[in-house]
Amino acid sequence: MENTIPPSYEKGIVGTLKSSPAVKRFAGNPLLTAEQVPFPCNLAFNAGTAKFNGRYYMAFRYDKYLNNDRECGLEISGTGLAESDDGIHWISHTEPLRFHWGNELLGWVNDARLTVLEEKLFLSFCYNCEHGERPGFAEWKGGDDFEVICLGIPAQRNMVLCPDKIHGKYWRMERPATRRSVMDIWMSYSEDLIHWGEAELLLGVEDVPFATFKIGAAAPPVRTERGYVLFFHAVDDNPAREIVYPNGTRWYSRYTCGAVLLNADDPFEILAMTRQPLLVPEYPYETGNMKLFWRENVIFPCGAVLEDGGIIRLYYGAGDYSTCMAEIALEDLWMEMSPYRRMARTATVDPTMVRNGFYKEN
Repeated sequence: MENTIPPSYEKGIVGTLKSSPAVKRFAGNPLLTAEQVPFPCNLAFNAGTAKFNGRYYMAFRYDKYLNNDRECGLEISGTGLAESDDGIHWISHTEPLRFHWGNELLGWVNDARLTVLEEKLFLSFCYNCEHGERPGFAEWKGGDDFEVICLGIPAQRNMVLCPDKIHGKYWRMERPATRRSVMDIWMSYSEDLIHWGEAELLLGVEDVPFATFKIGAAAPPVRTERGYVLFFHAVDDNPAREIVYPNGTRWYSRYTCGAVLLNADDPFEILAMTRQPLLVPEYPYETGNMKLFWRENVIFPCGAVLEDGGIIRLYYGAGDYSTCMAEIALEDLWMEMSPYRRMARTATVDPTMVRNGFYKEN
């Protein structure tokens, strides 16, 4: 029978997934937990990580429970900064980061990514305000201070400012909430880092075999001789995995990590993809501790550093609790990828086209 609906709506249950043997988790995981942070917090995870001027920097999300009790919810969520000589042993700053937006200080800024661009260090973020999730990025001014350059409108997350320029233009990725029941990765260009346009869909949930609910850009793309490698998180839901937390919250999502290869001259063109995830929640610090973790079965990559010898270090949040690291060699990553082309180059498929069989498969 012919199928005339977008594949993202008909995938059903993804089933069992396993991490790629090409990915080697660091034996000393986790790298950072709340116990290593000198200011009060209960969770330290989702850390954007970059190598800047020969030193490693990690902008981690920290959450603090109200009354130090998870059942009371969060009192504050923000971002802290840690530094390292080797990318493994980290020392956190003694105070959270400050984000200056005009005469204001923005609170509840989290899920950072760090980008080295034009010999400066930028931090992309999500600002959680009363009017929704506002994406933005800021420039590091030293110490614990970042100056916000761009602050977008709700409701968007996973803002990633990309390295380099494409034909003289800056580029960024983000994930808006739309009328669709799933969430995708979009991209746009700018000539001044403030005014953004030429926005278009980069990758849809329907294009990722192991995603059924949402996807999001992870670390800023890594430039290689074959193009830009973009790691992304992918979410699939399965009611059979449902966990009920003491406060009644129900959770049955699973966050995994995959990657695509983008054309260096036209990053809207996807050249290859990992048809299976690279990382799946499997280890004790990623799954299996409902009391310790904020959410089960979560791998959330936010940083990727290409080291000498062609090794990529992938930094990721685990269980919405800690920050961990894994490595993969570029040679192995190419073996994990296969040529790929999106089902629709642009987001211009309308309901009439769907009814008339745009996604028709025999």
